[in-house]
Amino acid sequence: MNKNRKLLLKNSLLLSVAPFLPKVINVLLLPILTKYLTDVDFGIAATISAYSQSIAAFSTLGLIVYLQNIFFKHPNHYKLIWRQIYGFLKVWMIIYAFFQALLLFFFIPEEADQNRWLIIILSNFSTVFFGPTATIGNAYYIYTKQSFPIVWRSVLESLITIFSNYILIVYFRLGYMGWYISSFIGIFFSNATYWYVVNKKLNLQPIYKFKKKTLRKALSISIPTIPHYYTSYLLDGSGRMVLDQSNVAQGEIGRLSISQQLGSLFQTGMRGINNAVSPYLMQALKNRNQKIIKKICLLFVTVVFGLAFILSLWSKEIFNILLSNDSLKSSYPFFIIYIMALCYRPMYLVVSNYYFYFEKTKQLLVITIMSGCIAFITYLLFIPHYGVWAFLIGHYIACLYYGYSGYFYSSYINNTSIRIPVIRIMLIQLVLTVSAFIFVDYLALKTVLTALLSIFILVQIYKNRHVIKK
Repeated sequence: MNKNRKLLLKNSLLLSVAPFLPKVINVLLLPILTKYLTDVDFGIAATISAYSQSIAAFSTLGLIVYLQNIFFKHPNHYKLIWRQIYGFLKVWMIIYAFFQALLLFFFIPEEADQNRWLIIILSNFSTVFFGPTATIGNAYYIYTKQSFPIVWRSVLESLITIFSNYILIVYFRLGYMGWYISSFIGIFFSNATYWYVVNKKLNLQPIYKFKKKTLRKALSISIPTIPHYYTSYLLDGSGRMVLDQSNVAQGEIGRLSISQQLGSLFQTGMRGINNAVSPYLMQALKNRNQKIIKKICLLFVTVVFGLAFILSLWSKEIFNILLSNDSLKSSYPFFIIYIMALCYRPMYLVVSNYYFYFEKTKQLLVITIMSGCIAFITYLLFIPHYGVWAFLIGHYIACLYYGYSGYFYSSYINNTSIRIPVIRIMLIQLVLTVSAFIFVDYLALKTVLTALLSIFILVQIYKNRHVIKK
C-alpha cells in the first residue's frame, strides 16, 4: 500500500470513526437521559435550533470555499490572504452575533421564555471570540491532510459535552437547558484550543486592515455559495420553523428531532469521509484524473447506501433499545425516511467539488436555490395539513434534486469524459427506501439481507483498495 493510500485510509478512519465514537456514547446514554427528558424538551431544542440556523449560513459568508481555493492554487503565499480573511471574519462575527441574538429574542418558544437571555448568551459567546480562529485552524489541518489535530479536539469536545449533559440532566434535572449549557462548555473548549495554533504556531494573526481588492475578490466567489450552505437550513431548519408556525405540538416536533438526532450519527460518518476524500478529489480534478473520481464516487455510494439501508431495516429495534420514552420510540418510521434521504451525499460530494474547484459557483447557486425552494415550498403547502410527514417527504424530494441535478448541467457534462450512472444510482436509492419500509417488520428476511449486503460492501472495498495510486 503506497503512501497516499495509507494517508487516505488513516484520514478516513480518524475523521469519520473517531468523532463517531463520542456520538455513540451519547446515543448509548439515551436510555438513561430519556427518563428525564420529554418529547417537549426535544421539541423546544429543535425549534430554537431551527430559528438559529436560519442565519447560520451567513456566519462565514461562504469564505471557506475561498480559503480552500487559495490554499491549493497559491500554496506559496496563501498565508497573507488567509490572515486578511481571518481579520475580516473577526469583525463580521460581531455583527453576526448581534443579528442572531435579535432573532432568538423574538422567536424562542413560550415554553422556554424563562431562559431566554441565558440561551442567547450561551449561543453567542464562543462564536464571537473563537469562531473565526477555529474556522482557520480547521481549514489548515484539512487541506494539509492532518486529521489528528481535528479529531482529538472533536473527541474531547464531545466527551466534555456528554459528561456535562449527564450531570446537568440526570442530577440537576435541568431538562433542555442541560443541552445548552453543556454544548457551550464543549464548544468553548474546542474553539479556544485553536487560538495558540493559529496565532502563534502557524503565524496566522488576523490582519484587520485588509485590502479591499482582496476582500472584493474573495466575496465575489464566496457569496454565491451562501445559498449552497443555506440550503441545509431550508432542508431541515425551515421545516421545523414551519411546523412551529403551523402550531404543530412541540412533542410531535420532538419526535421528529430524536429521529434526526439518531440520524446525525450517520451524518457524522459521512462528513468525516467527505473531509478525508475531498483533498484527493481536488487533486484528481487538478490532474484531470476522471477514472479516480469515478471510482471514489462509486465506492462512496456503495458504502453509504448499504449502511443507510441496514440502519433503516433495524430502526424499530434500535429505537426500542435506545429510548425509554414510548412516544419517542414510535418515531422510527421518521428515521427511515430521514436517513435514506441522506444517501444523496456521495453524489453531491463529487459534483460540488467540481463546481468549487473550477469556480462555477453561480451554477452551484442554481442547484442549491432550487433544492431549497423545493423543500420550503413543500413545507409551506403541506405541513399545515399533513404535519411531520409533509416535512419528511418534502425533505426527501429536495435531497434527490440536491444530490443528482448537478450532473445534468452542460457546464459539468462538457468538461468530463467519464460518465457516472446517475439515474441508475438514484433509482437504487428509491428502491432501497421503499424496501426498508416493507422489510422493517420481517426479522428473518432483514437478517439475511443485512448479512448479504455487508459481504457485498466488504468485497467492493477490497476490490477498490488500489483506487488511490499516486
